[in-house]
Amino acid sequence: MSGSFLFFATLVGLLLAAYALHLVIRVRLYVGYAVAWLILIAVGLVVLNLPVFWPLLRRLAGTPDTQQAWILLVLAGVVFILMYFSVQLTILSKRISDTARHLALRETPPPPRRDGEDPGKAPE
Repeated sequence: MSGSFLFFATLVGLLLAAYALHLVIRVRLYVGYAVAWLILIAVGLVVLNLPVFWPLLRRLAGTPDTQQAWILLVLAGVVFILMYFSVQLTILSKRISDTARHLALRETPPPPRRDGEDPGKAPE
């Protein structure tokens, strides 16, 4: 890969990492998501900038071309992030459902009494 591409890709990776940290500081990004993004960015930058990893990456991808192997690594990272988001959304959905169920049961009025029943007497 050319030197200008490596420089540009590294610059973009560092800017994305800085932006993720900025969003965490401003409480606009959940820390767990930021950690996942930062790990992916760090792995990508290490593999991209250390040519000793390129043969291993090509062998794992099963391709003689470094660019194809790199694209496969990027796609695997995107799929990982999507699965992580799906798990987190499922957890959030369950919490919202449990909270709504709890509130609905708590705010349900008691059943109406039959006429002639003594209010202090337990129903039979």
